[in-house]
Amino acid sequence: MNFWELRKSLPNSDNQETVNEFLLDLKLMNKSKGTIIQYRDYLERFFIRHDESFRDLSSETLQQWFMKQEAHLMEKTLSQRIAILSSFFNFCVQEEYIELSPIKSRWYPRLPKPIPKFLEKEDIAKTRYQSEKLSSRNQAMVEFMLSSGCRIGEMHQLDCSDVNIENRSAHVLGKGGRIRQIHFSEKCRVLLEKYLESREHEASALFTTSNGKRLGIPGIRKIVKELGEEAGMDTRLHPHRFRHTFATELLSKGADLEFIGAELGHTELSTTQIYARLPKRKIISLYRKYMG
Repeated sequence: MNFWELRKSLPNSDNQETVNEFLLDLKLMNKSKGTIIQYRDYLERFFIRHDESFRDLSSETLQQWFMKQEAHLMEKTLSQRIAILSSFFNFCVQEEYIELSPIKSRWYPRLPKPIPKFLEKEDIAKTRYQSEKLSSRNQAMVEFMLSSGCRIGEMHQLDCSDVNIENRSAHVLGKGGRIRQIHFSEKCRVLLEKYLESREHEASALFTTSNGKRLGIPGIRKIVKELGEEAGMDTRLHPHRFRHTFATELLSKGADLEFIGAELGHTELSTTQIYARLPKRKIISLYRKYMG
């Protein structure tokens, strides 16, 4: 069975057919496997408890569902579940199965805007110092994440042929199947050359295990977590903090949000604007610029 198909039979065959159409549409839109599975699992749980067709579900019925069944959830989880149903019903409107979506925008909880968790200068220095004790592969990998802002999934999929070491650039497959060019530091170039020269196999993947297999995402996360512990970090270190650090470093050096968004692969400027809410970072940067 494909991951974009429901695993269970729903009590209403109309719902079964239409939800599967919606999931296939997500697949054709190049949504990530994780996103599709998240949508599939929730829609399956929702519609397995509803005998009526999606065409007959009113706003009142859905609102009562959320009040009774989902009220205990954290606001972020509740917002995600409303968004999943909203996406499904919007698809049904586009396909002209229904005239209007029964989901109301006012149902979404007001979520506090998150502040990205980045590494301060001292922690960046600790991380780089500690990484020098790692293998050549892991050194190159840490510097690649720090200096490129690459997502862990994007780095995981990189092949040697995607990387231009001389130009210090690479082409990665981002969200929605979009390919973009990223860049990395001179230090990263040197470390990548050293790592590739030390390999005893000719694998297509850039970062591999000792037997030439592509290094998995859980393995990368484990390496980064252990690095943070060995460097004496106060909080858990994970790859996405490197991405936030990359963005805030660019911001503190005067880069505009449009450039930062392009490097990160953001399709909307509003996504990048979370980094504009970092007054402390700006103050520290200006102090160091003028006072040393």
